[in-house]
Amino acid sequence: MKQTLIRALRALGTATAAAVIATGPLAAEEKAPLKIGLLLSLSGPAAPFGIPERDAVLALAAQTNAQGGVNGHPVQLFIYDDATNPTEAARGMRQLTMQEKVQAVIGSTIGSGTLAAGPIAAQAQVPVLAPNGTDAVVSKDQKFFPWVFRTLPSDTLIGEAFLKRALAGGAKKVALFYQEDAYGKGMHDRLDHDAAALGIELVASVSAPLSATDVTPQATRIRNAEPDVVLIQASAPALGASFVRAAKQVGLEAPIWAQGALAQQSFIDASGPAGEGVHLIMIANWADPTPELKGFADLLSAAGTPPQGFGEIIAANAYHAIIAAAQKVEGDLTGPALRDALETVCKIDAYTEGFGCYGPDDHEGWTSEAMQPAVIRDGKFMRP
Repeated sequence: MKQTLIRALRALGTATAAAVIATGPLAAEEKAPLKIGLLLSLSGPAAPFGIPERDAVLALAAQTNAQGGVNGHPVQLFIYDDATNPTEAARGMRQLTMQEKVQAVIGSTIGSGTLAAGPIAAQAQVPVLAPNGTDAVVSKDQKFFPWVFRTLPSDTLIGEAFLKRALAGGAKKVALFYQEDAYGKGMHDRLDHDAAALGIELVASVSAPLSATDVTPQATRIRNAEPDVVLIQASAPALGASFVRAAKQVGLEAPIWAQGALAQQSFIDASGPAGEGVHLIMIANWADPTPELKGFADLLSAAGTPPQGFGEIIAANAYHAIIAAAQKVEGDLTGPALRDALETVCKIDAYTEGFGCYGPDDHEGWTSEAMQPAVIRDGKFMRP
């Protein structure tokens, strides 16, 4: 029955706004439910991340409820598709907090969605677990800072880990291919500004829109610059794969390093043979899992949603953090009580390294230790 319920909830979650429940009617002896809102991108460009995020939480919530809930409180989930649109994310946060009366929210999938929804969550006094690396979402400069917690390393930390790995071989001439948005331009600006400090020369920096399918001119320009290493700063698997295929076509021989956002099976599938040998950093390697990660993969597969990338991991981090906080609460499970408890959470049941603790002045929690190197071999992410 659990498998059937999860499949039904996945189908409901594709609607623009759909409230769903991850458990049946409350029994008379059950305590009031812990209501968690999922404000995720189930459609639009970020859907490849948002859908696995949703599926992971559905499977974990079903497991929690099968084990008796959280201190006797069953978990209920309410799902809202923000369609990768910040305006829709703000609308979804209003519905989740004001109509569904959730006590915590996981989302949004993208940083701009979290930034749009954060003030509404703060006004409603509901904590938000943000599954994105956008630096600003947990900046103390934000008035909503007390209410937002990150569930993976920040973009800054990921970028540092990425450059450390990619430049470790002594590369001096660096080329960059990046997508035309804030995420992509951030790496361009960083390399342009810090080239001297990093001891490198940025010999080529080219970009393409997220929708691009032919980036042969960009790959040709990079080939002609004769770099020692090529960096890809893209979050869209299709765009990253388009560049990798173009690089192979034009005879670009320099090693390629891709950001962790491309550590998804869809990137491997779209790259085809051209993806062989591409290096990445990633938060979880399903092809070479730890025992804990394998157990999570088995849970997802049993629910009919085998893992695809890192979306499952960062959503699981958010879910486990909320559960750990709820276990600490004495009395009613309110938004303020969960927020206060979150600031005392350490060593959650995460499937990767790198989590320290949340605290009153630190809502990051995660360090760059979570990011590990990998290389594509025989259609799989493997250890170098």
